[in-house]
Amino acid sequence: MRIAIVHYHLKRGGVTRVIESTLRGFETLPTPPQCVVLAGEVPEDFGAPPQARRVEGLHYSNAQAATPDSRTLVGRLRAAAREVLGGDPDLWHIHNHSLGKNSAMPGVVAELAESGEALLLQLHDFAEDGRPQNFRLNQQRTESADYLYPDSGNVHYGCINARDHSIFQAAGIHPDRLHLLANPVEAQPLSETADTAEILKTLDAERLFLYPVRAVRRKNFGEMLLWAARAEPGDVFATTLGPTNQNYVAAYENWQAFAKNHQLPVRFGIGEQHAWPFETMMQSAHAILSTSIAEGFGLAFLEPWLFGKAICGRDLPAITADFKAQGVELGNLYQNLPVPAEWIDQNQLRTAITEGLIQAYGTYARPLPADAVARALDAIHPTPDSIDFGGLNETLQQQVIEHLLINPSAKSELPRLHTASETGQIESNIEQIQRCYSLAPYAENLYRIYQSIPAGAGEATQYLQPGKILDGFLQPERFRLLRT
Repeated sequence: MRIAIVHYHLKRGGVTRVIESTLRGFETLPTPPQCVVLAGEVPEDFGAPPQARRVEGLHYSNAQAATPDSRTLVGRLRAAAREVLGGDPDLWHIHNHSLGKNSAMPGVVAELAESGEALLLQLHDFAEDGRPQNFRLNQQRTESADYLYPDSGNVHYGCINARDHSIFQAAGIHPDRLHLLANPVEAQPLSETADTAEILKTLDAERLFLYPVRAVRRKNFGEMLLWAARAEPGDVFATTLGPTNQNYVAAYENWQAFAKNHQLPVRFGIGEQHAWPFETMMQSAHAILSTSIAEGFGLAFLEPWLFGKAICGRDLPAITADFKAQGVELGNLYQNLPVPAEWIDQNQLRTAITEGLIQAYGTYARPLPADAVARALDAIHPTPDSIDFGGLNETLQQQVIEHLLINPSAKSELPRLHTASETGQIESNIEQIQRCYSLAPYAENLYRIYQSIPAGAGEATQYLQPGKILDGFLQPERFRLLRT
């Protein structure tokens, strides 16, 4: 079977990691498919260079002088695939076609679909999910603006979590053409000689709570600082990477200054400031922390266990429900962090949410529901007298933390961070993760999906009604100030 895997670039990142893991996973199959990876940029450090080809015009539209028309780009993709495969692909596996990164991609997918090509469209992220500029780029070319999501027998969809799967099913994609395709999770080799003592000494930590992420607003660093304000002597909280997106630099620097001014036991960007291997940083931690308010696949909830570490912090049930259903125990996580409502300026909160909702709906050219503000506020009230800390913006979060620091006795009004994990639980989670999410079962599942997709289905290509997927994501209950 000949497969063409398509993505905009192969730079370090989540999708590139999935593609590399996919290729390694295929090597475990009795008869691996023949693959080519097509991308607009192929760095030298990509893990499978003989199988990769750069295709002019496939990169992000804002990263190239001009984006070709769809027909031209399809021709280039076909030519590059034939060069490596020795013939036309039996199936095209395209990642994030609808993300709004390349203005030609909606037309590329529509042309391939209407030509009867077998397509697997794997969806990691969405222009409809808080990315209005991306959404507008998908509308840029009127000839393909309404043809973003083809719906025909030769086109199948791969969703990385049950939330996205349910949105597409509700939008009308037939269940037989809709697959839950969780990302593979590779076990990490643990070093018995890792110098974890050096890390703890350098950070002046007896217990390290590591938050191994790059700084973006939705990672909710304020919640990490809240836990740091309640830390025991010797506890240190640390992040690994600073922002690369300039839109997040100001918020990141603001938290750095806030932590310094209030002498909180927090270290930022330790992975950039020191030449410590990622594996050693993970092994040095007492526990791995996550306070993120939004994720895609949710690797952060699985990977720590493969390092022998428990994860603590915020749960995201729409993401973790898949893992729990497979027997992964995540009992240390909380679904919300209730803060007494009287600690928060209610007028300031309502104003911020009102303005944020008006902007969010306006950028998608959608009317704001009359009850949108009430629904958004209800969603961040665990009880009538409390507000979820993750529903606040940075300014309000800082006010809460300062209230705690000025009134130490108020700490008793908040829940505690649960970090304990028995060895048996760690071993059990490792076993379940390897059983369900390691390379071999991932590759087997993906290959079965490939084989289930027919080419040339012989039916006219239909398309989802425009806006159906947006309806699934743009809901007041999902609105959070940290995602604006």
